Amino acid sequence: MDSTFYTVVIGDVQGSKRLNNEFRYQTQLFIKSSIIQINEEFQDKIEAPFTITKGDEFQGLLPNLQSAFDVIRALERITFPVQLRFGIGVGEVLKMGGKLPIEMDGPAFHRANAALTQAKRKKCWSCIATPDEHVDLIVNTVLFLIQGIRSKWSERHYRLYWNYLDLGTYREVAERERVTPQAIGDILKNCRAIEVKNAEENLKKYFQHLDYQWFPRHQDSSVNEVAER
Repeated sequence: MDSTFYTVVIGDVQGSKRLNNEFRYQTQLFIKSSIIQINEEFQDKIEAPFTITKGDEFQGLLPNLQSAFDVIRALERITFPVQLRFGIGVGEVLKMGGKLPIEMDGPAFHRANAALTQAKRKKCWSCIATPDEHVDLIVNTVLFLIQGIRSKWSERHYRLYWNYLDLGTYREVAERERVTPQAIGDILKNCRAIEVKNAEENLKKYFQHLDYQWFPRHQDSSVNEVAER
């Protein structure tokens, strides 16, 4: 029986119980195809592939927090405008010979479930539960603040934000959208997208620091060198 620290992500579709049967079925098929795409795209960052566990709920096993955060953000983009919710749990995982998350157990799964429950209660897109309550307080506060900003975004705000992440400049986004760079800059600044970008980047740096402490056997040499600086 293999037991060590990992990161578990459990996700579901927000408001799925309010969907009619036909639309809910179509949404489930969409989520399933999105998960297949994520498993292929991030196969080097996934310890055990994401699988549907029940209805519209799914879970996967990641080697560390950075990988989990990358996958969550990618899943959110792929499935948009369907809105997902995530619970992230860190801790020991008992694999018990299994190769799929549904065949495993341990504190990381229990924490991920608790984090998902908290995300539902707080109406937040993501929550985390780790062995350190101080880490949970810091990370969840940032996630709640990001949620507070993004709750006012339209579909266009999301699209412009993700284009800006991909392209890197207002000018390139403006060319794609056929508007002026000034217009793109004004929109992103007014919806506080730059603050969200900075918050996500800083969260990932913090996760890198935590990964070096909690998952040393999962880190490659380049990550270790950065974390030691």
